[in-house]
Amino acid sequence: MKETPIFKDLVFVGGGHSHALVLRKWAMNPLPGVRITLVSPQTMTPYSGMLPGLISGHYSFAQTHIDLVKLSLWANIRFIQDSVTGIDTETNTLQLKNHPAIEFDLVSIDIGSTPNQQIEGSAEFAIPIKPISGFYQRWKLIQQKAQQAKIKSLSVVGGGAGSVEVIMAIAFNLKSVDSSLQYHLVTSSEHILSGYNRSVVNRVKQQFKQMDIKIHTSSRVKKLSQGVIHCHNADSIKTDEIIWCTQASGSHWLKNSPLECDDAGFMKVRQTLQSLHYDHIFAAGDIANMVADPRPKAGVYAVRQAKTLFDNLRAVLLNQSLADYKPQGGFLSLLALGDKQATGSKSFFSFSGDWVWRWKDSIDVKFMNQFHQLPILSMSSNITIYPELIDDAEKTEQHDPLKRCAGCGAKIGADILQQALNEVLGEKYYQPQDAVQISQQAEIIYQSVDALKAPIQDPWLFGKIAVNHALSDLYAMNLKPESAQVLISLPYAGSKVQKRQLKTLIQGISTQLDTLQCRFIGGHTSEASELSVGLVVNGVQDKKPLFHKQGLNPGDKLVLSKPLGTGVILAAAMQDECEGDIFNQAVSSMLQSNDEAAKVLSKLNIKACTDITGFGLLGHLNELCLASDCAVSLNLNAIPFLPGVEALALKNIKSSLYSQNRQIFKTMEWPGSITQQARFNLLFDPQTSGGLLAGIPSNIYAELGHDFHHQFYTIGKVNMPNDSTLKIRIEEREGT
Repeated sequence: MKETPIFKDLVFVGGGHSHALVLRKWAMNPLPGVRITLVSPQTMTPYSGMLPGLISGHYSFAQTHIDLVKLSLWANIRFIQDSVTGIDTETNTLQLKNHPAIEFDLVSIDIGSTPNQQIEGSAEFAIPIKPISGFYQRWKLIQQKAQQAKIKSLSVVGGGAGSVEVIMAIAFNLKSVDSSLQYHLVTSSEHILSGYNRSVVNRVKQQFKQMDIKIHTSSRVKKLSQGVIHCHNADSIKTDEIIWCTQASGSHWLKNSPLECDDAGFMKVRQTLQSLHYDHIFAAGDIANMVADPRPKAGVYAVRQAKTLFDNLRAVLLNQSLADYKPQGGFLSLLALGDKQATGSKSFFSFSGDWVWRWKDSIDVKFMNQFHQLPILSMSSNITIYPELIDDAEKTEQHDPLKRCAGCGAKIGADILQQALNEVLGEKYYQPQDAVQISQQAEIIYQSVDALKAPIQDPWLFGKIAVNHALSDLYAMNLKPESAQVLISLPYAGSKVQKRQLKTLIQGISTQLDTLQCRFIGGHTSEASELSVGLVVNGVQDKKPLFHKQGLNPGDKLVLSKPLGTGVILAAAMQDECEGDIFNQAVSSMLQSNDEAAKVLSKLNIKACTDITGFGLLGHLNELCLASDCAVSLNLNAIPFLPGVEALALKNIKSSLYSQNRQIFKTMEWPGSITQQARFNLLFDPQTSGGLLAGIPSNIYAELGHDFHHQFYTIGKVNMPNDSTLKIRIEEREGT
């Protein structure tokens, strides 16, 4: 596949309905030369139309949520799980809570709304309905309390459609748990469902009566205290749980930004969905306030805005004319009534019944199937970069990666390198030398080298993973990391984008090296077809005995510090077969350094240790057996695997290195009851930033406590050497 150089960065902030639809559409009709980044604090974004059904128990969590990680992997876009805390419109930079700031050429904001908790006590004593992801976790706790008879009443504050759907869904769900529960809907309005026709309101009131839901109209909340709703000109309401479903507001970081917002904190936009004063900043969904044609906060508008947003983002990038978003005058409104009944209206017409529920269900399921059943993307071999995407100063350069210079001509420019290093590591850091002094100490220096192609789209996290992977060789010998040099290969891109990529990558590398007290002393950069990082790492013995591959003794217990499965998970992600939470488990494992595990092992007088990387568990264990002239037995049931990886193995998903790892053991035969299991194949799975494997002497192992067993998995034992070719015996047993 021909690599496409990148010249512009388009960043989506938030995973709302509009953005999810635009990302899907963009993946199926990409604009070559534009890199897409999605920033969201949640990996699963809820579809608000199905929230009542989720609460009622008609849908599962997965059915009602869009997996943003899976969507991003499928669409080949960069996903950053984080919250935006600020925007600088002068430098086109977004500040993030847990990542370094990122730069953009174009940005779109679709972050929904946040609860308006200005009323005294609302933040302490109420559960906000938004964000929905947070509410759902609290709702599970309410269910547990109801099952334990710890609550007698529940109240929802608010009188709009969302409020009435939520309280009916809760009442339906909990009626089988405790039929004596009391329910209250509290609203400052004289009537519920303002703006709905009378037939719909009457049908909802009828349902309220059947469910024993009491309506408190004209009850404006003055303050909340523990278990009490205090109202102006109305009696206080005693209640065990308070759900806050009132008018929401915009995000604080937007209110404090240069972007013009209304009094509630919603970003003002033109009919083109652009900010009032910045052509390269867009907003959609609930967070957007269309000044010329204000509309209520409803998901139907967010969905309809997606096409206009998609077209206008491309138009700005290509210097084309933009189109106005023209919201419909009215729309079909369907309200779930808790059970599988619904009522609805459009204009003057209204309707109710189980058929309305089925209608609503079919609409909602059809919408979500767009994300649950992602199509196979076509790969175009003829890619054209629009000249409008390329900065004027770079238009005369050779932009075909296949025709770019090799040799020293493939180095990253000194100006880009200097800027990136100085911005990350401080001014005057860039002091070119032909060589560097590794250490001023007289200690013996040990050296190792390792390299990785980027397995994830986030360069900051990739930099941290690459450091962990390389330093693991030092930890496997009980060495203290002393210094590192880095070899970085960057995909060709425009100068501005290339500097951004390099800067973010160095931030990840330097942050992790600093955390592990290892000096960053230099390196080399070049262009290549894909992003990769290699590290030459140097370690010192630091007055501690070394671990070796030879040194296993009969009776030793084999322990492992990390679960297996990163290879299969990364392979599944490349084949669009991996769920987001499973992929994130693999990333979390790769981000875990072996530093702490090595410190624990260092105190136990162990002799033999190695790290589990490219050759898989059996490949690296075989190295220990050969070096130590011993045999081992493994308990297949005790070997840990990352969540979800066995299901992927059952689909016959394997890393590309699996076959070569398996070939090493072609002369060894294990029982069919073992080899036919999916988890057997995972023993050959190559690991990126895998754990440490060590032998613990039996007398020391017998004294180990809970803390050790919480950190390490005991997977087998060392046996006396034998003449058999079967150096590694694999068994199934309950204990080890």
